[in-house]
Amino acid sequence: MFFTLSKILGFFLKAYNLIFFSILIYILLSKSRLYFLRMMSYFFGFIALFVIIIGGFSYIPNYLIWKFENFIEIQKPINPDGIILLGGAFVGSKKALDLNQVSLGGRAERVVETLRLLNEHKEAKLLFVSNASMLVNSGISEAEQAMQFFKIFQINNQRLIIKEISNNTYQESIEIAKHLREKGGEWIIVTSALHMPRTIALMQSRDLGNSIIFPYPTDFTSFNPKFSLKFSFNNIGRLDNLIHEIVGLLAYRVTGRTKIFFPDLKLIPVNFN
Repeated sequence: MFFTLSKILGFFLKAYNLIFFSILIYILLSKSRLYFLRMMSYFFGFIALFVIIIGGFSYIPNYLIWKFENFIEIQKPINPDGIILLGGAFVGSKKALDLNQVSLGGRAERVVETLRLLNEHKEAKLLFVSNASMLVNSGISEAEQAMQFFKIFQINNQRLIIKEISNNTYQESIEIAKHLREKGGEWIIVTSALHMPRTIALMQSRDLGNSIIFPYPTDFTSFNPKFSLKFSFNNIGRLDNLIHEIVGLLAYRVTGRTKIFFPDLKLIPVNFN
């Protein structure tokens, strides 16, 4: 239920959709005879104007994303026992698999960096528990694609712990914690820089046993902020992922999926459990 609701809510929270539906609600309710409904229309009108202003000036979304992406820095142990790769990079092309290829989306950097880490640390294992086949028309799980990808690049099959289990980061965190409690050791977790705060908040809320997790953010999308008054409606879409992450952090805390709203930098690497 939570997974389905999150996808529905995610649609309405995309910046352009949020503006459209807020303006629509404003138009429908602004002439109402009921004071409460008129006040609600003003609220949604304010939301639409706020998102347009915040998103339209190129400096603001870039600055916010830059701050979010640089909140957690890369940390690596000398000899990690394993690499944890979060899902979201494989896009599910049946044609690619038939041709012994793997299709990667806009988050491909996390997969490339994971491959580099595996090549740097020859004894480290890979842990990948993402399914997400329900999100693609082909029904091909990310786990199946991940297995194919690392097989293509000749990573020993004995090093791969790949399972079709989880469809979101919360489910991934549960399965990851379960595995780490059993195996122990030092692990590097790889995901996009924008997604890393939510990931670490989840891991700081799990029982990891004696294991330690080190963050390795990738997929950076922002650049060092330089003040500018340049305005364009094309910039508004950049808020989508940021809104998604902030709402995700809030939703996880409100529903008890995390013990904290935002990760504690003093508890990184994650080992306090």
